[in-house]
Amino acid sequence: NFLLESASGEKFVLKLANATEERSMLEAQNAAMAHLSTRIDLCPRVIPAKNGEDILPVESPKGVRHFTRLVTYLPGTPLGDVKRRSPVLLHDLGTKVGLVDVALQGFDHPALHRDFHWDLANGLKIIRQNGDLIIDNQLREWVKAFAGNFEKSLAPLLPRLRTSVIHNDANDYNILVGGGSDLYSHNQSIVGLIDFGDMVHSYTVSDLALTIAYAILDQPDPLSIAAQITRGYHASFPLFEDEITTLFGLVTLRLCTSVAIAAEQQSRQPENEYLGVSQGPIRNSLPELMKI
Repeated sequence: NFLLESASGEKFVLKLANATEERSMLEAQNAAMAHLSTRIDLCPRVIPAKNGEDILPVESPKGVRHFTRLVTYLPGTPLGDVKRRSPVLLHDLGTKVGLVDVALQGFDHPALHRDFHWDLANGLKIIRQNGDLIIDNQLREWVKAFAGNFEKSLAPLLPRLRTSVIHNDANDYNILVGGGSDLYSHNQSIVGLIDFGDMVHSYTVSDLALTIAYAILDQPDPLSIAAQITRGYHASFPLFEDEITTLFGLVTLRLCTSVAIAAEQQSRQPENEYLGVSQGPIRNSLPELMKI
């Protein structure tokens, strides 16, 4: 991602896709952003090139072809850089993610019906495949215990959950906050949601589950945070009984899936420190979640 600023001061983000990224997936992201832009003002918009195309191929000095896109720049501060998270902010987080899911109702694209490792529908399969690669013995035991509980108690409800296209990555650095000129209200409103690269057609409530999963990491009272986010989401996008029943389990499944995916990636790239960036907070949080 490159920040571009025009002579007039207008800002854009130039996005160069990984060379392995399929054009159909980028087309799906663009279509989703275009769909959302007519319904809510939280997400970037795609800016077409002079020839009218919204995806252009570019070639690296080594001759590798990449697809490039230009999107609008959203001002704001990443939620991950904000220390104070008031009940108002947490409620607004749920509200805004719910509004995105409302706006995505009826939207679809063939590329989003994919077998994706970050799709919570694949969570148990990923943990079964990679669980034994988790080096930390205690962490591996927790992950397998959570997965076993989920499979026994909640997996039978999954076919009854609503499905739709979801954003699927409302983590701390894809959520932008802003607003408020005084100390009390400063940065306590959600003003943007970026990065559509993990979009998938899956359980709609997964969007809420993973929003909660990131928000409760390293927090002393995860259940209270989860409740406030859920209250906001439910106000925008009313949950069904089965979705409420499976929600806490889906939150823990997301965290355990993250550990299992990181274990597999680290086994292939042990020198890549980025792959373990969220594992410490997850390890700190799982004991509290186990008590709940």
